[in-house]
Amino acid sequence: MAKKSTPIEPKSRADFEKAITDFAEQVKVDREIICNEQMRLMLRDAMKFTPPMPKGGGRGLSVAAHKAGMNKTGNDIKRIFIPQDQPIKGRTVFLRNVINAVKGNDTQSFFQIHRDVTESKIQSLSPVMRKIMEDTSWTRAMAKAKNYLSKTSIIGRGNKVVGLATDLRSVHDKAKSAVGGRWPKFSRYIGPQYFASSTEALKAYIAQRQLKVGRVKAGYASALLLMPRLVSGKGVARNVGVYNAQWVDANRSSNGQFSMSKTGQSVSMTATNLIGNINDVATESGTENIVYGNRVKQLYATVDARVKDKAERANRKK
Repeated sequence: MAKKSTPIEPKSRADFEKAITDFAEQVKVDREIICNEQMRLMLRDAMKFTPPMPKGGGRGLSVAAHKAGMNKTGNDIKRIFIPQDQPIKGRTVFLRNVINAVKGNDTQSFFQIHRDVTESKIQSLSPVMRKIMEDTSWTRAMAKAKNYLSKTSIIGRGNKVVGLATDLRSVHDKAKSAVGGRWPKFSRYIGPQYFASSTEALKAYIAQRQLKVGRVKAGYASALLLMPRLVSGKGVARNVGVYNAQWVDANRSSNGQFSMSKTGQSVSMTATNLIGNINDVATESGTENIVYGNRVKQLYATVDARVKDKAERANRKK
């Protein structure tokens, strides 16, 4: 049976800096080396604890995290677009458009809907609504629909369908900008919907946008790449902070930045991800304090292990 991991207790920057000081005193390691090592590990942790993540959180560099991000991107896009060549979804949209036109007293829209009535569009309607939409007069049909809908509990479910989108990207970008670039978890899309020309066109657009999954994490990856090499006392490169997530690296850009300054024996390192908190994604996930918490936890665990090892070696020499 796998050992259950201990939950990470969120910590502050002050807690983290104290842990580094304690580590330097106990382990007797140069502070610059510790800062370099811990900054690398912090950036990797930030990638692990920033969405997308699989159910249960963490593991944000795993295959499961990539799959979660791909699914969310696809589902978000499907909130906006409906492929017009899918009859089942088209029937639902047809009824919704009828209701929207009647409730909004939009005679022009109702006229167009009535003119384009087909068997496939009305076969799933209730018997009453079906008979109404089969009336040869669109004005009489609208009057009947208005009277019928005023006496029933039928309401327009879902969002208004505006029409066919010739450019999915511009519509999608507009919808995203309205919510800060990313739909918050469990939120409902309240904007208008559009038809995509076909199922294949929608699938192709989703695949194109899914290439950007991992973009927020990539900011941290870019900052990590800018850090000075960490080498051992013998000049051997150390792979601290290494990870394996090509889907993240594919999105590396100038959004990740790193700077370092030294004053005497003091060293300061700063890593910045310019899109790391898009639409409060990091705030909602508590990323910063979880990263600090994990680093504090690991630092003290290392100190305890080294103290224990030192004591055991001393006992063996007695």
